[in-house]
Amino acid sequence: MTTAARSGRKRRAYASRVPPDERRTQLLDAALHLVVAKGHNATTMDAVAEQAGVTKPVVYGVFANRVDLLAALLRREQEQALRQLLAVLPDDLDRQPPADPGAALAGVLDDFLRVVREAPDRWRCIVMPMPDMPAEFHTARERGRAVVTDRAVHIARWVLGSLGAPAELDPEIAAHTVIALFEMAARLVLTDPEHFHPDRFSTAIRAATALAHRPA
Repeated sequence: MTTAARSGRKRRAYASRVPPDERRTQLLDAALHLVVAKGHNATTMDAVAEQAGVTKPVVYGVFANRVDLLAALLRREQEQALRQLLAVLPDDLDRQPPADPGAALAGVLDDFLRVVREAPDRWRCIVMPMPDMPAEFHTARERGRAVVTDRAVHIARWVLGSLGAPAELDPEIAAHTVIALFEMAARLVLTDPEHFHPDRFSTAIRAATALAHRPA
């Protein structure tokens, strides 16, 4: 009788060899899932190994310790989230302002909600409250938000100016309002996807802008 059989403990399956980059991604994905499902404090090296279906030495073979793992997770999620956000924001408005701002805004929101649905765990960390989130995660989130806000203010200033909007329509306020709308839409899509389908938001924006342009 083997030691494992005598102890009654189930031996974890042997982790097959995979390329280092693939293993790193697997472990970071497991850590991200744990952060969202159970919180940062529960994301230990043991828990990551269990979630990924590997032994703890496999995790230590990639990351020196828990601090190293969470720092790598923070860098990856910050970089990828910012890349996704900047990709959906238009970059040609300096040359070609939209003929229909409402349709353009609805299209950007459609693209944003698509990436939210493609990476739900990432965006839960960004738009949902995380009570045990370490200070460095809060700082990274706010730093990324500041980059996007600067870009949104630049876009709002150019679009409003090209449309001859009144001076009272503050581009900073407009940009923050749009960002708040996008964050709210992401939260609803993540928490109640059956009721709040992305199409509802873009349809509502198109209807609202059409109403605003309706002759008195």
